[in-house]
Formats: sequence, structure tokens, C-alpha cells
Amino acid sequence: MQRPPGLIYAVDETPPPFVLFLLGLQHIFLMSSSLVLPVVLVSEIGGSFEEARSVVAFTMIACGIGTALQAVRARGFGSGFLCPNLCGPNFFAASMEAAWLGGLPLMRGMTLVAGLFEAVFARFVHRLAFLFPPEITGLVVLMVGEGLIPLGMSKFLGINFAGEPIQGPCVVVAAATLGTMIGVNAFGRGRLRLYGVLVGMAVGYALSAATGILSGTDLELLARSPWLSLPGLPSQWSFAFRWSILPTFLIVSVTGALKSMGNLILCEKSNDAAWKEPDMKRIGGGLMADAACVTVSGLLGGMASDTSASNVSLSVATGATSRKIGFVAAALFAALGFSPKVSGILSVMPMPVMGAILLFVTTFMLVSGLQIVVGFGLDPRKTLVVGVSLAFGLSIDVVPALWASLPGWLQPLFGSSLTLTTVMAVVLNQLLARAKRPA
Repeated sequence: MQRPPGLIYAVDETPPPFVLFLLGLQHIFLMSSSLVLPVVLVSEIGGSFEEARSVVAFTMIACGIGTALQAVRARGFGSGFLCPNLCGPNFFAASMEAAWLGGLPLMRGMTLVAGLFEAVFARFVHRLAFLFPPEITGLVVLMVGEGLIPLGMSKFLGINFAGEPIQGPCVVVAAATLGTMIGVNAFGRGRLRLYGVLVGMAVGYALSAATGILSGTDLELLARSPWLSLPGLPSQWSFAFRWSILPTFLIVSVTGALKSMGNLILCEKSNDAAWKEPDMKRIGGGLMADAACVTVSGLLGGMASDTSASNVSLSVATGATSRKIGFVAAALFAALGFSPKVSGILSVMPMPVMGAILLFVTTFMLVSGLQIVVGFGLDPRKTLVVGVSLAFGLSIDVVPALWASLPGWLQPLFGSSLTLTTVMAVVLNQLLARAKRPA
């Protein structure tokens, strides 16, 4: 690998212990941003507080294990990159459907199946390298970043549901948090820019407390939480399976694998200034680690996870891509599953702070995706592949109601802009590549 300019700690370098701890801490704050999903899921099915806390705790432990496995560099397993796992938004809708139909046992069983299916996909992905030339891999990276924009912007504006008014205090706090991160990253000297997100978060938490966004109830709950506690097992600890929702989970599994592929490609590119094309065997090992994390989530009873685009972008933004940070973040995040008080600090992260972080790191992923797409030149065929696929994919996020009347068997394909863009790009590229040119 050729070291890119501006990289402070490369993939195999080890930062000083205190710096390593702070960088790992920065990542787990970002990893915690999706922990609200299992809470929402359990509350929607009428679960108890104990069940919700248990699902959150086991999700954190599984994500910690997955983050460590991803940082491992072994033959056929692990990518050796800093590519953390978090509670996967990709799986949320499918997990909610399973929980509605059969409770937590069905969610656990179907998550387990999804993990095993991704392991099979990972085993053969290196044979599919011809399907993912640079323009398509860059498009995947771009769409992974694009998928974070609605979530980040809604939190930035303090909006939970469509039609809600913009919350002025949230915008002020989010803008101050984002401005701090930008200022530290753009004008910070030396290694100060490593801690841009931490400094911004400190500002955001302080302003949130001052404006009442971080409420007294939140602080009281933190005060009552014990420092140490073993995660409790949910009632009716069992597994279930239903054929009717199997296609949904298989499609979501492939979508998660494609997202992870985009994240791993960004990891490769950010660690190698001479990067030209993805190392599919290394990516296959990374997908195998991701599959193991999803499987562990199902076995323990947490929500399914996938690799975090925002965390990968954070490492690019700070210039610290050392995989040793992944081991520290993994240990810290898993340990938080046993500490309700410490994990509570992450769980009550104010909405505008989450939004500012997501938007900050998304910018780096969007630009990286564009660089990959155009970096090797675009002829008319590649332009059509990228342009047509991008137009259809973006339509899902811009005007989602357009596809609401499609037959049920097509809905999974049109349920995700990342899925539709990737599938269209792969198919269109193969069709145009094989088409005979006129004489």
C-alpha cells in the first residue's frame, strides 16, 4: 500500500495508548447513534423495559465482537481494517416485521438465517469481481453515503416524523456542533483534528443541556442506572422461523453485504494512494466477519448489525485508520453492554448532536465515492451505467411514493436506493458490455 497524504495513523500503525483510547472512544460514540432502533422495536411490540435493555445490551456486545473480527487479518476471515459494526438500519424494517409476526424469537431466528446466508455470499464474492468495476464500486460507496443524508438531516433539524415543524433549538445546537467539528478539522494543527468529533460532541452535549434538549429526566435516568449489571435474558428465550418472510431477510442480507462492500472499498482506498480496484479476496474476508457478527446477533438476541459507513468516514476525516483503534473500540463497546450507566450516556445522545456527526462524516463518503466513479475516466457506456442507475436509485429517496403500487414481489428491490442502484448498475453494465457494436 502507498501511504496517502494527510494520513496520521495508517492501518498497521499503533497510536500512543492514550490517543488510542480517545480515538476508540470517539468511534463508540458514533456507533451508539443507532441504539435507539432496538428500543423502538421492543416498544412497538409491547415489550418490557427489561426486554428492551436486554436487546440493546446484546446488540452492543455483538457489535463489539463484529468490530474486533473485522480488524483481524487472517486468511479468508476479517479485512484487517478499521470498519466498526453498529445496529443495522438496513435490517430494521425486516426485524420489525418479524417481531410483529412472531415476537423476539422470530426476529432472532430470521437474523440467524440472514447471517448464515451472508457467509455463503462472502465465500463466493471473490468470483464476482467482474461485476464490480471501479465505476460501480464507487457508485456503491456514493449511495451508502447518500443513504445517511435523510437520517442525518432529520436529526439536524429535530424532526422525527414527516410534517413536523423544524425545531429551532435543535438547529442551533446542531449547527454549533457541526461548526466546531469543521473548524477543528479544517484549522486544527497537528493531531488536534483527530479529536474534532469529540470536541464537537462536548460542545453539543453542553448546549443540549443548557437548552433543555437533554432533559432532566434523561439525567435522572442516568443517575439511577447501576454501574455494572449482567444483561438479562428476555422471557421466552427461543428461536422461530417462517418461510413467508425468508425472501425479505435474504434480500436485506445481500443489501447489507453490498453496503459493507462499499465500506470496505472505502477502507482500501483511504489506506492506499495507488488504489485502482478492490481486492475481492480481502473484501470476502471482511464480509465473512460481517456475517459472523450478524449470526452472533441472532444467537445472543440482539438486533442484526452491519458495518458503519459513518465510522469509516470518521476514520477518513480524522486521518486515523489504524485497525488497532478497532480492537479498542470493540472492547469498549462490548463492555458498555455490561454497564447501564455508561451506556446510558450514549443512549441519550441528543438528536442534534447525532445529526451533526452524521452529516459531518457523510461528506467524506460522498466525495470518496465520486472520486472512485470518475477517477478512471467515464466513456459513454460507463456514463450511461452510472447515470441511469443513479437516477432510478435517487428517485426512491426523493419521491418514495412513486413505487408504492408495485407488486409485492418487487417491493424489496425498490425498498432501498442502495439495492436498486447496485442491481441496475450491475445488470446494465453486463448488458451493455455484451451488446454487439454496430459495424
